[in-house]
Amino acid sequence: MASSSHLSAYIVAAFVGALTSASSWAADPPNPKDLTQGTWQADFSRSKYCEGQSQGQRVPRVSRRQIIDAGWGLISVHWTGIDADGKPMDIRYVYRYDGQKYPADLGDTPASESITWKLVNPHRVEFVHRSKDDKVTQRLARSVSEDGQTMTQTTRYANRPGCEEVQVFERQP
Repeated sequence: MASSSHLSAYIVAAFVGALTSASSWAADPPNPKDLTQGTWQADFSRSKYCEGQSQGQRVPRVSRRQIIDAGWGLISVHWTGIDADGKPMDIRYVYRYDGQKYPADLGDTPASESITWKLVNPHRVEFVHRSKDDKVTQRLARSVSEDGQTMTQTTRYANRPGCEEVQVFERQP
């Protein structure tokens, strides 16, 4: 039978090993100048939606964002998942942090809104949606935690005063 000091040492070693292993599970951010870049999975248990809706639609079942540096100063976003009705979502858009307007969706039809983007610091991006007649429809921000593993996107809708949507995402490897 092991002595209590050997057992204590074993427990401490196992605990330290578990902590070391857990920290190796964390994915490194691909760009330290823009920590929003990477692959993100929504955590609906930590998110809050106004009246159970996101952007006027029921909350999706699955929501992922892949945000990458596409080169030539462009950021590319591929938003995929499964909507509330079980249908696949596939939304793509590109932008620069230059204050210019970019289409909110690069789909098969012309975008109904534009977005302007601002990189505030490596942990925070702010953006504004505008209608075709240049009225603000949404104000959003993406903030990444100090450890780079959690991104929180907040949305304030112009047509829904007092409503603040909060989507929480976890970085994926």
